[in-house]
Amino acid sequence: MNVRKALVAMAAAAALVAAPVVAASPAQAAPEKAGGTTLISFKKEYAGIVKLISPVKPAKFIDSKFTFPVTGVNGDEVLHSGGIKISNTKFMDPILTVNADKKRATITMTFEDGRIPVFYAKHFKIKADGVGGQVWQGNLHVTNNKTVVETLNQLLGVDSLTPGLGLGQIRVTIKK
Repeated sequence: MNVRKALVAMAAAAALVAAPVVAASPAQAAPEKAGGTTLISFKKEYAGIVKLISPVKPAKFIDSKFTFPVTGVNGDEVLHSGGIKISNTKFMDPILTVNADKKRATITMTFEDGRIPVFYAKHFKIKADGVGGQVWQGNLHVTNNKTVVETLNQLLGVDSLTPGLGLGQIRVTIKK
C-alpha cells in the first residue's frame, strides 16, 4: 500500500470512529460565529518547502506566512476556512483544538473523507486582547503521525520533514 492510500485509509477510519461518538452524544451547541485570522509564520530555513505549498482560498500566502480566516469557536476549538494544497492534494478547513491544560493544541484538516492531524502547537498561550477578543499563540510543529509526515514528504518531493519538527509560530486572533 502506498503512503497516500494509507493516509486515505487513516482519514476514513477516523471518520468512521468519530461518527458513532457524535451520533451517541447529546446535541452539541452550534459553533459561535467569530472572526479573526490565524497566522502561521515559518522559519526561514523552510522557505524552499513553503514555496511548494499553495493556499486554497480564502487562505492566503504572503512571504513565508499563511493566513486562514477564523469562522467560529466551539468551546476549545477554533474553526477556519480555506486550506493548503500540496501537489494536487488539498488539506482543508483547519480546526485548532486546545487540550485541557491550554498548553498544547492540535490542528486537524479535512483530507478526503476524514480529518487528520497535520500540525500541533506547544507552549501554547491564550490571552485576552483587551477589546473582547483573544489571542492564542504557540510554536508550530508538524504532526507526530508518521504516516501523515511520510505523505507530506512524498507530496512535497522532500525527505526533510520529521515527526514533531518545529516549523515556526502560530498566532490565532479571535474577534467575537
